[in-house]
Amino acid sequence: MADLLGFTSILIVALFTLIISFYNPSIQKILFVALVIRIFFLLLGHYLISLPDSTADAETYERMAWMISQGGFFSVLYDFEISNNQFISWLIAIPYSLFGRSLLMAKSISLFFGICNVYLGWKVAKRIWDSNTAKKAAWIIALFPSLILYSVLVMREVYVCFFLLIALYGVFSWFQNYNLKYFLISILGFIGATFFHGAMILGAFVFSGIAGIISFRYTLKSLSNLKINPKYLIFFLIFVIPSWLFFANKIELPKLTNFSSIHTDTLLRRIDVSNRGEASYPEWTKSNSLVELIYKMPVRITYFLFAPFPWDITKSQHLIGMFDAFLYMYLIFLVILNRKVIWKNPSLKIFLLILLFYLIIFSFGVGNFGTSVRHRSKFVIILILLAAPLIKKFILFRK
Repeated sequence: MADLLGFTSILIVALFTLIISFYNPSIQKILFVALVIRIFFLLLGHYLISLPDSTADAETYERMAWMISQGGFFSVLYDFEISNNQFISWLIAIPYSLFGRSLLMAKSISLFFGICNVYLGWKVAKRIWDSNTAKKAAWIIALFPSLILYSVLVMREVYVCFFLLIALYGVFSWFQNYNLKYFLISILGFIGATFFHGAMILGAFVFSGIAGIISFRYTLKSLSNLKINPKYLIFFLIFVIPSWLFFANKIELPKLTNFSSIHTDTLLRRIDVSNRGEASYPEWTKSNSLVELIYKMPVRITYFLFAPFPWDITKSQHLIGMFDAFLYMYLIFLVILNRKVIWKNPSLKIFLLILLFYLIIFSFGVGNFGTSVRHRSKFVIILILLAAPLIKKFILFRK
């Protein structure tokens, strides 16, 4: 019965892919390749081998989903809690409560979001650049190893990427005409990503902060002309009110907690705890003071993005992480080459700023290159979008 549920779920995702490819024939091949590769690894990992990251957290999330579902559908809805550690389990518990337990069905939900990421990545890239560049971005998303992996596991990464893409779509669109609709789309996207990992709320702070500064400038200008533009005043208040509540310790964010708890000792302890295991960063990357924390930050960001390095390899599975790191080096290199174009576009500058804040916060919380492979995949989408115009074509890109 569990397998029947699982294969039915895979079929539903395949039908969904067929439908969106029918309405978007220009990326039909990309979507089908993405689907076939993901289904292959889904079945391979389910029946034959243990894929990387398929145990530990993945098993915990699925087991928790089954426990939550035991009370039935209405009990699942009633017991809803906004917790970034349990939200994925709560989400999977909904179909579990209706149809029963099926690990293959749970993985198929990740498969669904994995396909959606290819499609949304194409849509966002097309809006930013052009059709050809959008196809290149879609191919990279479809074939990027870690995005394939987390599309077939009960893990949070593809969910985060999905909502982050929605947020980025809103950010770029807002800068075109300062429309309230796109501002709300962006904030909702960041909030959706935050349900799966609390640190993703930083993107909303960065974007709303920039929007608040721009709106404040326009509000002052309108006041000088004895007029008030309600649209810009709303943007400014949306930034000011939540910021005041956070700095006044009136609200608490997952992972970040409240403002009063953010101090040097907390960060140092978090770094110390994160540097553990056989794949941990070198001891010298730890910090003992605020000064060390600052000047070692670029080092930790470098390790977060590019580890494991060749001298870190002690096991054959570490080679997978090193290959993943090479891909990030390539994308970063392309972003650097594309920096002039990025800097001329206000929305792309915000993409880059959001990425920088994510790198800083994750460099504090991650001290193990095994874990960094997983966490950096949450926002590889931003790198792909920024690098897309310079990604070289290969045979699959051709019609």
